[in-house]
Amino acid sequence: MPGFTSADELLNEFVTELRQHTYGINSFTQPKVAQSPLRAESVVTLLDGAAVRVELSGRGYAALTINQTTVLPKNQTVAVPNEAFELLTGLLMAVSPDFQRAMHNHLYSKLLALSDSEPAPEPPGSDPRDAKAKAKYEPEAFRDSIFQLIENVDPTDDSKFTSVLDTAGNTLDYRRYGDSFFELFVTGGLIAPGGIINYDEEYGKFPFSLFVLASGDDPLAGAKRWGGLIVKLTRRYKYLERVFAESTEHILKHIHRFTEDENKMLAIGVGVLVTDAFLTLEPLKALQEDHLTKDGLALRFLTDMLRVFLMDNDINQLHKALVRAKVGRLTEFFPPNKRDEDCFARHFEAEDMPVLIELHTATLTLARRNEFVDSISSILRDAKEEEIDEDEEAEQIQATNLKVAKAAKAAMRTNKWEQHDTVSLAWDGIMNAVNWSYKSEQIEAQALVQIKRHSPVLEMLTTEPKSEISLLKHVQLYAYSEPRLTKYFGRIVLELYNTDVLSDSAIIFWATKGAKPEGKSGFLKQTEALVRKLEAMEDEDDSEDEE
Repeated sequence: MPGFTSADELLNEFVTELRQHTYGINSFTQPKVAQSPLRAESVVTLLDGAAVRVELSGRGYAALTINQTTVLPKNQTVAVPNEAFELLTGLLMAVSPDFQRAMHNHLYSKLLALSDSEPAPEPPGSDPRDAKAKAKYEPEAFRDSIFQLIENVDPTDDSKFTSVLDTAGNTLDYRRYGDSFFELFVTGGLIAPGGIINYDEEYGKFPFSLFVLASGDDPLAGAKRWGGLIVKLTRRYKYLERVFAESTEHILKHIHRFTEDENKMLAIGVGVLVTDAFLTLEPLKALQEDHLTKDGLALRFLTDMLRVFLMDNDINQLHKALVRAKVGRLTEFFPPNKRDEDCFARHFEAEDMPVLIELHTATLTLARRNEFVDSISSILRDAKEEEIDEDEEAEQIQATNLKVAKAAKAAMRTNKWEQHDTVSLAWDGIMNAVNWSYKSEQIEAQALVQIKRHSPVLEMLTTEPKSEISLLKHVQLYAYSEPRLTKYFGRIVLELYNTDVLSDSAIIFWATKGAKPEGKSGFLKQTEALVRKLEAMEDEDDSEDEE
């Protein structure tokens, strides 16, 4: 080891060496430089938790003190503090057997990385297949590397386990072997073609896998511990979050090859990660394959997973998660011959999960309402696209209104809707059919023309006072949520009155008692003149009746 001419040169050498050995140490303190003689000192924490005070001087590297007896077997003395090593590697190998293993794993990983790199140009006449073979995919070798890294890690020491794998990510190719990494983490082994789990002949099941940690008396507690490990390991390597989601979908495709207990553990583990917002419900779409739904496997998995999710979330959060992941209807997880509402209700009643029945009913109702609104809009748009003479326009509008009215009556019969529910949906369908102009000055005319054209449909659905009030409240909310119509609310109400859709009593009731809070003050101001006029007319009628 040559002498150092300056403190900066010494410090630079020390820090560089320490950083080159991060595969075998957890951390080190910033070296402190002392003079006479020139030297630097740092406290290095090894993988097993031992702390070593390391000094670099002109003589080389030396270990000053060692804390924790875990570095060496009990009653064995440390023979190296008075020795000087030319390289930091030599000192740490002499101090810690764990460091030796970490170094060997590091070198092995580098060899793997070299085998995965771009092959060098082959000499003329060589077989290209030989070069391709040098970069072959070896998940078994990757698995063995992981096992060797954790060989001396206590199965209960989660902190050390995550620290070891976090450090190993600098050398092991987690990106390339992501699927194998998470297969190991979930099942304890590698999934062979066909879905069979292959366990390591020497090490057996991966001790920190879901199928090991959740196999005890409390599967949920084990799954939560496992979920915490997943989150910690992916915190540094963010790309692993996407890899994990893809791997989960791949693993779920093979649940027909797993045991009932393994599937239950897997469902609980997925439920834990979805609850923690680490994973979405999107991987569940893999369960909708026929070979998984026909025997009820997908349904059993879904039920167990949702039970975990609903422990910490309400039904609205579940609905949002399902919509966000575009999972579709939950009936798609049932066997093909049991996808009706009765089978759905019976299953979740037996599972004591009535909230899912409520969600399913609400989802179906919403879907039917949306379908009805879309059908009306479609009828009106199709009619507009037909080329007709001006003389025939009135007849076409009448025929279109008749068609919409029939569709409304059919929907009421099929879905057992009341008139006051249907008229609001009809309004949405009528207004959604308008191709709104980008010019604000044309919006009012478009709205009023649309109402006048199709007022017969709305009039047919407002033969009861309750229906009139329901429509007016809905129009208020519609104008409030559609900024382009907000300032025309008063004109819209007047048009509905002039076309006999709304009566004077309905408008007066709305203005005095029935208006919704949304935009109330502004809308009342817009209709103030009309309401005063209608109230005056009502007073005159009352006076005439008295006479």
